[in-house]
Amino acid sequence: MWSRLRQDESLRCYFEPLHERIAKLNPAAVTLPPEAGVSVALRHPAQERNYFAEYLDFVKSSPTLFSRSLSYDRYLLRPEQSDDHLRAYLGELISAAGGAGRTAVLCFCRSQMRSAWMKRAFGGRHVAQVRNPFDQWASFQVRPYFVQKLVLTALKLRTAHPGAFVHIEQFERKAQARSSPQSRGGSLVVPVDAQDALRLFLLVWIASTLQAVACCDHVLDVDRLSVDAGYQQESAAWFKSAGCLVDFADCATPVTGGSQESRLLFRTVLDEAVNAIGSHARCLVVADEDAVRKRLPSLSGASSAILAKVL
Repeated sequence: MWSRLRQDESLRCYFEPLHERIAKLNPAAVTLPPEAGVSVALRHPAQERNYFAEYLDFVKSSPTLFSRSLSYDRYLLRPEQSDDHLRAYLGELISAAGGAGRTAVLCFCRSQMRSAWMKRAFGGRHVAQVRNPFDQWASFQVRPYFVQKLVLTALKLRTAHPGAFVHIEQFERKAQARSSPQSRGGSLVVPVDAQDALRLFLLVWIASTLQAVACCDHVLDVDRLSVDAGYQQESAAWFKSAGCLVDFADCATPVTGGSQESRLLFRTVLDEAVNAIGSHARCLVVADEDAVRKRLPSLSGASSAILAKVL
């Protein structure tokens, strides 16, 4: 999606504005040829320019307002909360695009649980890009990085919401040990086994998707986009109304088969996450339930059914 939009000269499309790599960007780094190996490994379309090319003006002139703390420290924000640092940084990106006569497009990861806050702070048009959790979880296995950052995200959320992960007992014990005075200054993450990583993922996926869907202006469900020509046309028309010409006709998303055993485990862990969201992990949910219900028909059957269980 982002690679299509960045071809439009009227837009300035920022890749993952909350990615921790931005803290280390410099002119030499962002002018390097695109990392073809990364695109292949992540199953992304091949890029003509560096992923972070749009940040060149910032790293040439002065340090950006970005800091690594923005990536994970306040991963969940309620719309009424304040975050002057995040507001200033995102405002810097939006203003720079406007100053160049372009419209800013911010293609986020790490933002869904701050969607409501961002909409109140900046207005604009918000797209909730959703992929069913089974295939998204499979994509996490491409690199250890994704599970490592998932665990870091959970630890940061647990700091603000201590009871949210109590059903994941091994993770909870390790997190408690990590936060004890004796372990201060140790590793920022804790090791988790594959099943607990899946438990963390599904809990965060549900909370994230609920918030993003509740406060978006358009749901872009990549599963439907890959198989439903009518939905492709509907989405293209919505983007056209926003001033962006996008053709989704050749959209294709990798589909994971998975063994019967892995799917059975997934359903079991998913039921645990649904129950947690309905009880002790409800603190992670920032979403108007009626708004989510109205958006359910826009989602694939799999994603819609999961969200319907927690409403």
